[in-house]
Amino acid sequence: MLVSQRSISKNQLWLRLAILVILGLAFILSGAQNQISIERLRAIGANPVTALVIVVVMTVAWAFALPGSAFFFVTPFLYEPLASTVILTIGCATGTTAGYIAARFVGGPWVEPYRNLRVTTFLHRHSSFAMLFAVRVFPGSQHGIINYSAGILKLPFGRFLSATMVGVAIKAFLYSTALQGSVRALSIRDALSWPTVTALIAFAAIGLGGHIVMRRWEVDETKSDSGANSTP
Repeated sequence: MLVSQRSISKNQLWLRLAILVILGLAFILSGAQNQISIERLRAIGANPVTALVIVVVMTVAWAFALPGSAFFFVTPFLYEPLASTVILTIGCATGTTAGYIAARFVGGPWVEPYRNLRVTTFLHRHSSFAMLFAVRVFPGSQHGIINYSAGILKLPFGRFLSATMVGVAIKAFLYSTALQGSVRALSIRDALSWPTVTALIAFAAIGLGGHIVMRRWEVDETKSDSGANSTP
């Protein structure tokens, strides 16, 4: 029976809410919102430890299927677009690997609620490289849940990781470029300008089109093989 994301245990939802509340309170109480500038943020990014922290946090977050997409909007303020893209792609690669391994080889009560999600059911039917790419590059993708679903389904890891890295690299570069030098783009609404969203939807459409073509090819191949086998 299909269930929505609401079926995930209340403990997980409360944990996510608590993390968001704590981070929000820390940001407000610190007064950082009155001191933010591109120069200050770039100074933070100049510290080599910052990139490592971003990668580690993304890895831990996705290992537990927690939200990590905020880094797509934070990292571009710390680095130039190319450096931001590289860091985000590495973080997504390590986070994807951690989430996939956790779901496939560790399992347990934390993973089970994801088994019947619509995302899992969808990936069970559509797991070509093109579709995995489209799912990753599309705006609003729930990356942590996708990682768990792929692990549960035991999708081929090489295909899954390569599609993830290509899709995430494109998305990260578009976001980083769109946010470059924009002090006012400190919210998702400002960051997701219509050119960026349009470009991402176009990439997703390309991936979907590739998947449809691949499935059509597989069907034609199956019919050809069946016809050849039935020939006396």
